[in-house]
Amino acid sequence: MNLETTQSQTLAKLTQEISIILVGTILLTLSAKIVVPFYPVPMSTQTLVVLGLGLFLGPVRSSLVVVTYFFEGLLGLPVFAGTPPALAGPAYIAGPTGGYLVGFALAAAAAGWIVQALQGLRPAFRASVAVFLGSIVMYCAGLLWLGGFVGYGEKLLNAGLYPFLLGDLTKATIAVVLYTAYHNRRAV
Repeated sequence: MNLETTQSQTLAKLTQEISIILVGTILLTLSAKIVVPFYPVPMSTQTLVVLGLGLFLGPVRSSLVVVTYFFEGLLGLPVFAGTPPALAGPAYIAGPTGGYLVGFALAAAAAGWIVQALQGLRPAFRASVAVFLGSIVMYCAGLLWLGGFVGYGEKLLNAGLYPFLLGDLTKATIAVVLYTAYHNRRAV
């Protein structure tokens, strides 16, 4: 193998990695814009994509996707839920939902790490554990930040946790089903 072939392969690998990250940010942006009527609050599909990224891309790639998405919004691109008409940028990130945005990166990394750490176990089991613990990480970051705006205690749980649990359970279930179906199909 000569130097030119090695450089060509390195460039191809880098291009592939950048493409994966950009496609991931596009999926995450679209998921922020898709609002599904649900009870008790309408839901976006963001947590489905965040957890799915963790399951399918692993901890490093998935967190790179979310961090890139975060920086796109920080630069003012309308990638976040509600933008436009709400302005993206530092003010959006500093707002009440900023902790959940940070929690997305942590959740994707946690889900990716856990699903890899449980390799060898059944796909449904490891995906279930990964999305459960990833969701806990996401909620902890989000609630910790949101508490600075609404206070802590029952008021915080009523504002930032309880209304979203059923929707997030539904999205987590979809992520587990997709991951399990993919891995069961690959095993055949």
